[in-house]
Amino acid sequence: MNITKRDTLAIARIAARRGRAADLARAVREQFDLDLPEGPRRVESTGLALIGIGVGTWLATRGHEPDTFATSLREAFNSSATVSDQIGAYEILGLTGQHVPAVLAKFIALDLHPRAFPVGSAAATLAGHIPLTFWRLADSFELAVPRSYSLDFQHLLAASAAEFQWPH
Repeated sequence: MNITKRDTLAIARIAARRGRAADLARAVREQFDLDLPEGPRRVESTGLALIGIGVGTWLATRGHEPDTFATSLREAFNSSATVSDQIGAYEILGLTGQHVPAVLAKFIALDLHPRAFPVGSAAATLAGHIPLTFWRLADSFELAVPRSYSLDFQHLLAASAAEFQWPH
């Protein structure tokens, strides 16, 4: 199992304003060639990923533009959504390796088998006492952990992965 800190990944929270969800969906389609995911799903186009985290609420991620990301989304969505910068709020971790689902299953009460949680699936849940948002990519999982819980989560992850000789 390998873990990578996604330090260059910009992240923002998008919330559709009351009565403006259709306007937001239209802006996302026109600006980014994406359909807003309904429910806990992840979609991506032209480097922008949107992850459904709640009713009318999404996390947006993109690499290599952390200083201007939220501002550019605010401009693109005009008054149809509230956009808040989340760069300082989360640590994004990428997990790869054959044992990742088994390790995550020790502290996430969800079926992570590819038939039940296929590529593009996302979830917001608790990992022990730690709030966690995560999604499945083609060959990995990405996890958004609140920075204030980062050290606790690293301990939980290490304890859960010990049987697989990780960390080395």
